[in-house]
Amino acid sequence: MKLSKVKQSALATATASTLWLTQAQYVFAAGAGQVQSKLTDAANTVKGVLTALVVLVGIVVALWIIIKRMPDADDPREKSEVYKSVGRVAGLVGLAAAVIWLLPWVYSLFT
Repeated sequence: MKLSKVKQSALATATASTLWLTQAQYVFAAGAGQVQSKLTDAANTVKGVLTALVVLVGIVVALWIIIKRMPDADDPREKSEVYKSVGRVAGLVGLAAAVIWLLPWVYSLFT
């Protein structure tokens, strides 16, 4: 069964309007506590996504360092450099994750 473009857009508009109107009572009738909890949940979600992104980038960088230096793994000096570099990446990932979670907390102290 094929619908014309006008019928498809009318059906999509009617569906969207119905969904919007049925959810309007929750959106417009939200109290201050509900709004605050929703904003807190959204901020925690954003912080979680940013932390995951930082950890993923740190894993990729550490693996790149290890793979790049793998041919010279027999040299003790090169091995020491690899450990230092991977440790530095791990420290920076921890610092970045701490900044992501501590900066909003410090901001909330002054507001």
